Amino acid sequence: MPPITRAQAKHKFPDFLPEASRDASPFALKQPHRTGQNTKLVDWIILNPGTGATYQDPSDPITQLFQPIFEQWDYRFYLTLRRSCPVERPQTEWLMLAWGSADIRNKFINSAEYQSLTEILATWASERSVQISLIDLSQTLGAAFGDGVFQTQYIGPMEYYELMAVYFPEDLTDSHIKKLNRTNPFNLGNVIGSDIYPLAGLTDWQHGWLDRPVLYQGQRTRCLIYFLRWENSDREHEYKNFRVTFNGKIIDHWEEFMTPLRQNRMLGYESQHASFIRQPLGSVLGD
Repeated sequence: MPPITRAQAKHKFPDFLPEASRDASPFALKQPHRTGQNTKLVDWIILNPGTGATYQDPSDPITQLFQPIFEQWDYRFYLTLRRSCPVERPQTEWLMLAWGSADIRNKFINSAEYQSLTEILATWASERSVQISLIDLSQTLGAAFGDGVFQTQYIGPMEYYELMAVYFPEDLTDSHIKKLNRTNPFNLGNVIGSDIYPLAGLTDWQHGWLDRPVLYQGQRTRCLIYFLRWENSDREHEYKNFRVTFNGKIIDHWEEFMTPLRQNRMLGYESQHASFIRQPLGSVLGD
């Protein structure tokens, strides 16, 4: 199977570098050289165009692959599979493997099932672009994509996410990175749930760095991904437009979130939205 070329990669979120496709094994999950039971990682697989398969499709190879995997206790507890098409680019499909343990992820990479996954991706690549990246969530304080947060009572059957890609110079210093690891949106959602107060519209969040540089406006950059889980699109709009005057000063919580990003050399950001379906315990999604 020839490597994926830049000409084949139509998606621009994020804009992966050409050398990302010249690995010896272009469909391999990236190795973070991490161990431990409490390391949060997400394998982000981008398909363009998507497969058009649904969660209930028994002929879908991902369903066939992961159904028996989730019958194993370790995977049921430490792995969540999420699948969706972004609202802004519905022809593109996202597969996300969210891990709560680097050890279990390493176990999967050394399994026969992992070889089957790479074969599925290689087969798909004959008809579409396939890009694979790793997001390291180990520095995050939120729990939007793990830690049982999908069982939270105030979230409905569809979970609405904004994936925000924030770009920084490739030579970002450690001091900037440490500050950015602590930069998060103000969130009341995990305290008061589905309340009318606009700042409750953000129900949870996580953030982490992509494992490789990407292109932004023609230059190599580092990319910080935020998973922002909103109650719905209307509540997202309310939050981002909410202003309150306190002691004669206008407080804008979204701007207060963006300000430290700019102060730590942000070049710009892009975002896309997707709805992820919640499934009953024991489903192929691994909830």
